[in-house]
Amino acid sequence: PDGKGLPNLGKDMTSSEFIKTQSDEQLLAFLKVGRPASDPANTVGVDMPPKGGNPALTDQQLMDIIAYIRTLQK
Repeated sequence: PDGKGLPNLGKDMTSSEFIKTQSDEQLLAFLKVGRPASDPANTVGVDMPPKGGNPALTDQQLMDIIAYIRTLQK
């Protein structure tokens, strides 16, 4: 809930350089495809499913999530 991630599962979004360096549009594209555990950029070794595993999420809902994530950044 605080964006700090979970050990061996999720990265800390409050200080993520990846998030800081991506535009909202780039993050939207990323969230829509996810990141498989086999991707070399995946540092936790756990699949990140497209749309967080919820295919019903709309682009607007994902943009709302991105806006929230931006409020967590230090």
